[in-house]
Formats: sequence, C-alpha cells, structure tokens
Amino acid sequence: MNTTSPWWGTAAAATQCEGAAPRSDWAGWEAEGRVPSSADGNGFRTRYADDFALLVEHGIAHHRLTVEWARLEPREGRWDEDEEAYVRRVLEAGRAAGVALWVCLLHGSAPGWFTDDQRGWLDDKAATLTWPRYVDRVAGALGDLVAGWVPIHEPDLQARLGYGEGTFPPGRRREEDERDALAALRAAEAEAARLLRSGGAPVAVTARPGEPHEGDDLVVVSAAVDELEAPLEQVAAGFPDVGMLVVTGDPTGEGRVQSAVDTVADAHRDGLCVVGAFHLPAIDGYEWHRGFDARLGLFDRDRGPKDALGSLPTVL
Repeated sequence: MNTTSPWWGTAAAATQCEGAAPRSDWAGWEAEGRVPSSADGNGFRTRYADDFALLVEHGIAHHRLTVEWARLEPREGRWDEDEEAYVRRVLEAGRAAGVALWVCLLHGSAPGWFTDDQRGWLDDKAATLTWPRYVDRVAGALGDLVAGWVPIHEPDLQARLGYGEGTFPPGRRREEDERDALAALRAAEAEAARLLRSGGAPVAVTARPGEPHEGDDLVVVSAAVDELEAPLEQVAAGFPDVGMLVVTGDPTGEGRVQSAVDTVADAHRDGLCVVGAFHLPAIDGYEWHRGFDARLGLFDRDRGPKDALGSLPTVL
C-alpha cells in the first residue's frame, strides 16, 4: 500500500484551453453552428509558460494537459513536425517551471478525417491500427518529457456521448453504435497502455472493478466533486493495492472544491491508495456546449485566483 500523501493538480482538455484544432471533428461542428465557437479557449496556446508559473506560484506542481491528435495528424498519415516541436516546447516549459506534466491523448475531440471519413470508433481498424500508430508516434516524440500518461479521458463516456446520445461527434444515436464504440474505445485504451508502459512513466487507465488489471498501471477515478465517495470505495474494493488517480471538477461552478478535498483526505486516512488528484479545469475557458458561460476553473480567464483555490492543498 502506498503511504505517501496524495498530491493535487489541475487538468484541461485541449479544446477547452486552446480552442478547437482547425481539422478536428469539433471544429466541424462549430462550423455547422451545432455548438458555440471555442475561439482560442482561454489562451493557453500562447500563454502556457505564464500559466505554468501561475500554477507553481499557487503551489500546484502537477498538471494534466491534452495533446490534440487533430493538430499533430491533421490529415491521415501526415504528421505535423511544427506542431510536434510546439508541444515539446510546452512540455519543456512545464519542466523548467517545476510542473510535472501528465499527458492525455484523447479528450472530447479527434481528427475530422478519423471521425467522419473513417467512421471513428466504428471503423474496424480504429483500435488496432489507426489509434496505435498515433500513440506510438506520440510516445516516441514526447515520452522523454512526460511525467505520466492518461491515454483516453473517460472512454465509456465518450462512447455514450458520441454514439449513444449523439451530443458529441459523430452525433450518432444508436444503441448498437454505442456498444461497438465502447468496445473499440476500451480496446484502444488497453492497447495505448500497453504501448506506453514500456516508456517508464506511469500510465493511468479507467478503473473497472471486476475486470483484470495490468501490472503497475494506476486506475483513474472520475466523478464530480460531491460524488467521489462511492466511486473511490468501489474502486478500492476492486483494486485494494492499486494506486488511484482522481479526476474531478465542479460542474456547477459554485467552487465546491472543499468537498472533493475532504473526500480524498478521508479516503487516504482510511487506507485507500490515492496517489493524486486533478481538478478539471485549471483556468476558465471553453466548456463544450456551454461555451464561455460556464466558469468552472480555479482561476478566471484573466488568471485571477478564485476563492475555491484556497481549498486545494498541494498535499494532504
């Protein structure tokens, strides 16, 4: 059992903090008027160095960012070397500032050519060829600068939103499509973990009690700030000696961070193996269908700290 006190950090999706990639499926939805425009998100793409300094100033030394597939591979098989160099600068700036940067490879958006031209996660090659090729390329290009990996943010949710409820690209609403996409996304997560595991940095995968767990991978527990207790207990019961990585946020924007802090602290004191926790998002930005009206970060878009930030300890 890990007895080290857990740390707290922040997280963000690429679309939320830097705007939709021009060739992403989400940009396509924006162009069709189906969702609000994301513009440049909260400006992180040009302000990343200052933002890392801001996090450190407030005692936050861990951050999970998303590497946008649609920017690195805007067309199938065409790798953007300039974008790779940019992402490396971002990761190097984080390291220089003293922020341990975890990298998520898929969170809410994907290349348009993948989602539309190849039917996304309904394509037979998605999880076994197209996705692993991308993961392998990213690992080789960026792995030396990454503190940890989260291959896919909530894959089960992505399957439901994109293929069952139709509220995210590709906008399908069929039970069979959701089932098939779910199987593909779970296979994609497992394959990404297998590829990334050899690089030495920790890998965190979705917690699914009752299913086999691979090696030393961490398990991710995702829930809103006031819904954490039950998932933590359930995952701990299923994986009693496996490190847990919490991803949480307050969808109401009411700053109820203290609720999550207290729950994680209680879990740790009760012997649960919580390694760390990310609050999502760090800075107010774009919130998918809610546009810029939702203000859910620990800092506002002008980088002013909110009262909720005082609830967030660096360690418990």
